[in-house]
Amino acid sequence: MSVHQTIIADPLETTKRPRLSWPLVFAVIAAVALNLYALCWSTIPPDLVQFVMPWYDHIIERGPVGAFTEPFSNYTPPYLYLLAASSLVHPLLQPLDVIKWLSVAGTAFLALAVADLVKAMGGEPKRAAFTFIVPTIALNAALLGQCDALWAGACVLAIAAMIRGLTVKSLIWCGVAIAFKAQAAFVAPAIIGGLIGLRAPLWQWTIPALVYAALMAPAWLLGWPAADLATVYLRQADWFDTAGNLANPWIWAGQFAPDAAKAFYIVGYAAAAAAALGIGALAAKSVRKPKAMLLLALLSSFALPFLLPKMHERYYFLADALVLALALAAPTRRNLYVAATVQIASLLSVLTYVYFYFHPLPALAGTFIAAFALVAIWRETLASGAHWPFARKTNLIAS
Repeated sequence: MSVHQTIIADPLETTKRPRLSWPLVFAVIAAVALNLYALCWSTIPPDLVQFVMPWYDHIIERGPVGAFTEPFSNYTPPYLYLLAASSLVHPLLQPLDVIKWLSVAGTAFLALAVADLVKAMGGEPKRAAFTFIVPTIALNAALLGQCDALWAGACVLAIAAMIRGLTVKSLIWCGVAIAFKAQAAFVAPAIIGGLIGLRAPLWQWTIPALVYAALMAPAWLLGWPAADLATVYLRQADWFDTAGNLANPWIWAGQFAPDAAKAFYIVGYAAAAAAALGIGALAAKSVRKPKAMLLLALLSSFALPFLLPKMHERYYFLADALVLALALAAPTRRNLYVAATVQIASLLSVLTYVYFYFHPLPALAGTFIAAFALVAIWRETLASGAHWPFARKTNLIAS
């Protein structure tokens, strides 16, 4: 039996691999990052022209404080606070440089968050340096100048805290994440399940809302109407009225039957709700199993945008960060396969926007990769020991 087990075991798990010199690894990562970021830096994507640069100009014109006396963005204020603080160097740097350096700073924050999660999983935190050269993460900062690393980093820190059983810390980071982007809700099923499993007191459940309100308060005190602050995410939905350009089944529906697809959005919402309930139930029973919790967070952050309509090309970003942490903490063959499929699906979605400008071909192909990734994540989640609340009772009956 032992011989058979040795034969079928994963070679990456049983074979001692030569240890690389980390100074050399860091040097290679730095060289690749510098070249990649330099190659992308001067490109000005459409979103920056339409949104971020006008916001920056408003801040320069009105001042970093006076800018917030009235609504000037369809983003919530936390990112705008950082943009306003960054504007202080505008005499030295061009607007594009300021915006993109802020995004690179966000990537550094994400790398620290990934390092914390890897550490919580028992891995080597220094491996998080690879964060800077993950294709979708690098493109998000150096090419697109986006701030997704900020909310995703907060979500990663929330998961790391939940794995350690630190529910208050986890919920504070959840509040920070949702204050930056509504897409932070993709990880909510795993967090809520963890709270239930750890029997967190009811008062802790109010923490994300309090943190969100606290981060909105400076803009409100300066004159930004509370009603506008409370409805930012509702208005954001009006900006995107197609089936989406993410590599998920809805891009097929939107491409070949856009009018008919709208009548079936309810199917996607129902499927996502069912998935969220299932993931929450699994998390409630698995919160004390670090690998299971990480995989459930990954499953939630990937399955929900895969099932939902009207998803943007960057909505697998959180999954990119979480699967990176999984691969760095436990670089087995299966985990690397999961990481590769998630990253390819996400990258093909981003390429749909970057190089094809909403031409659907890359994301259409990426849908199949995303489906393989979803199945692989699910299989690894079950293999990690995650089980349904009724599983123990069923086993007792069976025995």
